[in-house]
Amino acid sequence: MTLRIIRAAEGETVRRTGQPIFEGEVHGHALTGSDSQHIGASLVHFAPGARTRMHRHTSEQFLYVLNGIGQVGDHEGVSTISTGDAVVIPPDTDHWHGAGDTGSPMTHLTVMRTDSQTTVL
Repeated sequence: MTLRIIRAAEGETVRRTGQPIFEGEVHGHALTGSDSQHIGASLVHFAPGARTRMHRHTSEQFLYVLNGIGQVGDHEGVSTISTGDAVVIPPDTDHWHGAGDTGSPMTHLTVMRTDSQTTVL
């Protein structure tokens, strides 16, 4: 396998609104696709008020906020996150994330193992 540069203009941003995991207007842009055997990375754009439903993954999930103000929550509570913040979510942790009720849109990078399974609760 050789090094592969994935240009910003490659791929497409896909509307994810209506998928069982999302509430509100959400768009995603897969970055790694089939170019990585072990990690999947995507940009996810949340309109104001949009978020994921409570869910869990079988692997860790890493989130990095690229712009805007968002929220991440679990059974312990809700935290506000903003540009430059990072979140590490352990495997099998019930959680949600998105723009929430901040009044701001939010975009984050998400990184997980490609074999991770997601369960919407």
